Amino acid sequence: MPMSPRLRAFLKVPSVRQFARTVAVCYLGLALFAASCANTMLFHPPGLRDNISGQIKVHAADGNDITLVYLPKASAAYVILFSYGNGEDVEARYDYFLELRLHGWAVCGYDYPGYGTSTGHPTEAGCYAAINAAYDYLVNVQHIPPARVVIYGQSMGTGPSVDLASREPVGGLILEGAFLSVFRVVTHYRILPWDIFDNYAKINAVRAPLLSIHAEQDQVVPFWQGEELNAAYHGTKSHQWIPGAGHNNILQVAPELYWAALDKYRESLPLKSPMGSAGG
Repeated sequence: MPMSPRLRAFLKVPSVRQFARTVAVCYLGLALFAASCANTMLFHPPGLRDNISGQIKVHAADGNDITLVYLPKASAAYVILFSYGNGEDVEARYDYFLELRLHGWAVCGYDYPGYGTSTGHPTEAGCYAAINAAYDYLVNVQHIPPARVVIYGQSMGTGPSVDLASREPVGGLILEGAFLSVFRVVTHYRILPWDIFDNYAKINAVRAPLLSIHAEQDQVVPFWQGEELNAAYHGTKSHQWIPGAGHNNILQVAPELYWAALDKYRESLPLKSPMGSAGG
């Protein structure tokens, strides 16, 4: 039985030009999808919150009012500027900030645009503007020297943390559950000419001691990404890999390992004298 023309056309091997055109169309579609849907897919604010006790409002360069809390500790030599992971906010992390204070740190936490009680809608640029505003508050309002500010980013928060530490003088950088970039969490390789929170491209502009923390059974940000980002950094660095833990339960699985790593890192930093009630 002779093959029908339609079936013959369907089974025909495409030419190189046709194949290249198909690949180009698919690539363009992927790029357009990423550009239009990235913010919606990436950011997941936990919902509307009421104002919390002790919150401070600072004005960001993009026009948003950013909520932050500052917990000074007179005996601390350093203040942690903390950027949390997705689906959280300052109120949800407040008890953790109190734990950080018990372990010798002053703490400042802030909300991204559209998170907590910060105004606006979350975007990559908005997160950068928000952490800039929190950093400016510490340095220019509380008069804390940049060398006493340690930037701490967790998961999504590693994006604004690496970005700030690559541009501004800081005393240290702690990354927990860090990724190479947002797209590479999914694709493993860079396949687009642009990306979101490209930590890998920025890490070697940082000029401060790095501590990397990552759970070995992380199912959200693969462990190898934290390893590779740490390996790529050419400056002073240390790491604490957490066996048996996943992305969100390091403190539940291995609190001793976690706090020992932070204590050891703080003790390795050069400044020992206390800041006082604010900075100096």
